[in-house]
Amino acid sequence: MKIYTDKEYQQQYYATLEYEEITRNVRGFNEIGSHKSQWSHTQYSFLYLGEGIEVNFFEEEIYVDHNCLVEHDDQQCLTAKFYFQGNHGVICPDVQGVSGKYQEMGGQHYLFYLPSIEEIEQYWARDYLKMLRIQVDLQVIRKFITELYSVPEILTPLIHSNNSNRFHYNVGKITPEMKTIARQICYHPYQGAIARMYLEAKVWELLAMQLNQLGDSTPLKSSLKPQTLDCIYEAREILLSELENPPSISQLSQQVGVCQRTLRRGFKELFGTTVIGYLNQKRMEKAQQLLRQKQLSVSEVANIVGYSHFGHFSTAFKNQFGITPSQCLAGEKII
Repeated sequence: MKIYTDKEYQQQYYATLEYEEITRNVRGFNEIGSHKSQWSHTQYSFLYLGEGIEVNFFEEEIYVDHNCLVEHDDQQCLTAKFYFQGNHGVICPDVQGVSGKYQEMGGQHYLFYLPSIEEIEQYWARDYLKMLRIQVDLQVIRKFITELYSVPEILTPLIHSNNSNRFHYNVGKITPEMKTIARQICYHPYQGAIARMYLEAKVWELLAMQLNQLGDSTPLKSSLKPQTLDCIYEAREILLSELENPPSISQLSQQVGVCQRTLRRGFKELFGTTVIGYLNQKRMEKAQQLLRQKQLSVSEVANIVGYSHFGHFSTAFKNQFGITPSQCLAGEKII
């Protein structure tokens, strides 16, 4: 698959742009926008708090498989990512202790420090991404640090120097409390200066939760060989292309050339769930996309994603998103 530079991708994207809408200075956000082309459909909210803190919340439906070359500048900042939905592949072989090829996955949150580096970001058609990203300048972090023992050990080198080793950590699962804070950030009722005060407080609250969880976590390392990783990713693509009538685990393992045990272990390590769990997650994400389009009934959507029993579909959907398919069809928001 072709690898696009950021400039090349932007040219391709805007060459097929269908619409773009931007509203500024609403509910405390600097900018809220939506744009759509043949490549993807994106809705976003952007917030700059003025003291080295940037916040981005976006939802993106991917239409075309593509790889993008991303060049990180030398800005000294920490980045926190909260992936509420979707998956995003990364090829970045220059980070010590991290597999050269990994994924950021729905339901997980991450913290990284990656100045002055290039990486390839991978996006797949049919994926629906929902993510909150917070970038904090190191000088802002240092203002809060008076005692080194009060912060997670992995951050202490950043307090001493800008020349700390790069890192990328999967901190763990997004907790219900984190989801609540994210929902409050995105859908709060305030305006003007009060909105800015509220948003800044909630951003710090979410970061505090993440750092607290980080103190008890360790970086994840892949134990799978590169060739085996490729087989697991191939199995993932097969499942995504055959959501309505997927192969069994036995059939899938034969198709990609690994044993069932390795297939199960690979899915658990890369995607944080079982093969069946991953399949169900993607079915529900596809169902949500179809329901949001408001062109099909709930029963029609259930059939498309492989559910012949409406009750089973409704239960699975509510377990995934916290609302029923009918509520989703009616436009009720979720995080």
